Amino acid sequence: MVTTTSGADPDGYTVSLDGGNGQSPADTLIAFMSNRDVDFEIYTMHPDGSNIKQLTENTDRDELPAWSPDDPRLAFQSNRDGTSADIYTMSLDGFSVQRITSSSDANRFPTWSPDGSEIAFVGDRDGNDEIYKINADGSGSATRLTNDPATDAFPHWSPKQ
Repeated sequence: MVTTTSGADPDGYTVSLDGGNGQSPADTLIAFMSNRDVDFEIYTMHPDGSNIKQLTENTDRDELPAWSPDDPRLAFQSNRDGTSADIYTMSLDGFSVQRITSSSDANRFPTWSPDGSEIAFVGDRDGNDEIYKINADGSGSATRLTNDPATDAFPHWSPKQ
């Protein structure tokens, strides 16, 4: 989306990026991230584009929302606690935010297990992107699933069988 601004940018335009979308398991909402208010925040809307609701509001980056399979929660990545990025979950009203990972290294690209008990993510804890998983309630420690000198990224669970 390109919109005219009042001289805020030298060329008179601001580019707003929307992305990280995903439809809810019940197909009633779409979650997405947008920098329409300068920094990236998490939003939801109806599938027809109506009723856009901003769920997060802070000066840091809240990105890449991922729906839990069975209850109305989103996982997302954020640097809101002064980290490079950690995984958080929240309810659909934007409250009940819970930090799931806590690491000085980046934890990104969250995805829920089909039963909602775990979240897989990419972490660079050894300086290289690897796939990890952790309990969705944040209990326990992360389990490393890959160990390769190449970058491992974008985990995605297979659907329920």
